[in-house]
Amino acid sequence: MKNSYDAIILGAGINGLAIAKALAIAEKKVLVIEKSHIASGASSNSSRLIHGGLRYLEQYEFSLIRESLKDQKYLLDTYPSLVKLHPFYFPIYNNSKRPDWMIGLGLWLYSLFSKHGKKAIKVSKEEFFSEFKNIKDNNIRAVFKYYDAKTDDDALTHKIASEAQDAGVNILENTQLKELHIENDTITFDTSKGVFKTNLFINATGAWIDEINKEFNLPSSYTIEKVSGIHIVIDNLLIPEPLLLETASKRIFFMIPEDKTTIIGTTERSENSNVDDIKVNNEDIQYLLQESNKYLKTELKTSDIKETYIGVRPIIKSKKDISQMSREYKLDLHHIANNRILHIYGGKLTTFTSLARKVVNLLSRDV
Repeated sequence: MKNSYDAIILGAGINGLAIAKALAIAEKKVLVIEKSHIASGASSNSSRLIHGGLRYLEQYEFSLIRESLKDQKYLLDTYPSLVKLHPFYFPIYNNSKRPDWMIGLGLWLYSLFSKHGKKAIKVSKEEFFSEFKNIKDNNIRAVFKYYDAKTDDDALTHKIASEAQDAGVNILENTQLKELHIENDTITFDTSKGVFKTNLFINATGAWIDEINKEFNLPSSYTIEKVSGIHIVIDNLLIPEPLLLETASKRIFFMIPEDKTTIIGTTERSENSNVDDIKVNNEDIQYLLQESNKYLKTELKTSDIKETYIGVRPIIKSKKDISQMSREYKLDLHHIANNRILHIYGGKLTTFTSLARKVVNLLSRDV
């Protein structure tokens, strides 16, 4: 049948598109339905980093770091025009809550897990301040340099979408899912652009996943914490390379140069509203300005902000503080009669290749 598919995926973010591409390469007929446009959610509102998650070392999430850094190397090699390696600097001040030896050990371990061959090193204060002229030069104990990757998250997601389409995936943007009917061996999607059928439904809606599950009464094993993160874009190039800094509460935030601007972020705020109702919070803007100004020679003002953007991360809910919740993803497979529903919980920009491969392997074993 024309409108019948081997798999229908809801959500055209990086994970949904990567899964679609992988299934199409495995000779499956795939449809992706997106209520807005490609990369309209967190996939275009991230810190634009392809990284292992340095701070995950403190939570002992070594398997996630290894997987992320393996994916990082693959993306560096496969998309060299979109994913590029950069030196990242981490200055340690006298009031830092982390001792130098701990940071040095963490960066050594991170470099050990990395696949690009660049090692973390300690650099002199003189070398650092000769390049980072806008950073205050008092009360500094040490400076470390390590390597991670940057990308254009929106462009990378669109590249994966294009490759998926080349492999035969049909992507419908601006398409509303009106009704979902589950029968003995068919799941019927009644949408604003027609009716489509499958017996494999993959829910890759990211931060919207709980809302979709509730609206269509779908079985699920997890729920998510919706954690918003804002970035402010400063209309000035403040630094030559990415910089990690500590907040008063021991959190890490980034300053990232991009063209003639500087991106500063991110925040972490637990949200209770529906995802579409979550907006940039002025309190978070002031927080980023305040924390940044502790390190900058010339204070930033609200008028220096060129734009702000917000992304909502779907983190699997636990009893931990949101900054301590695991960033690992879960593949949640359910059987209803002769149909399969697979929910994608969590997931990072960096790990979309591993996630897609695991989905294909899971589904091929579940026959």
